[in-house]
Amino acid sequence: MTERLLLDRHSGWDEYLVQDAADESRYTIEMEADVEPVVERNKRLYELDDRGYTPSRSMQHVASFPPIVIEIFKQRYGADPLKKGNEALLNRLLNDPDLRFFRTAPGWI
Repeated sequence: MTERLLLDRHSGWDEYLVQDAADESRYTIEMEADVEPVVERNKRLYELDDRGYTPSRSMQHVASFPPIVIEIFKQRYGADPLKKGNEALLNRLLNDPDLRFFRTAPGWI
């Protein structure tokens, strides 16, 4: 039987320590979160006519990523796409059609 122990609950996700069923001396850390509320909000924002611009049009809101997704990006790409110097990675992620539900405005970055 696999044992799962809640370690922490933070930033919108739960972190678990999971014992390997085949080898009880091995453990993994699992993170889980419900990203559906962010996706639904993003869909609503995407459908607005303002294309994400502020009233002054000085800024544009183009995406929202849940914190757990940023963690996944850090692990997968070895870099935080939101940090200065990682703009190329962020642009690639923002333009990835598989990540379209994190976009809040249409267009290419």
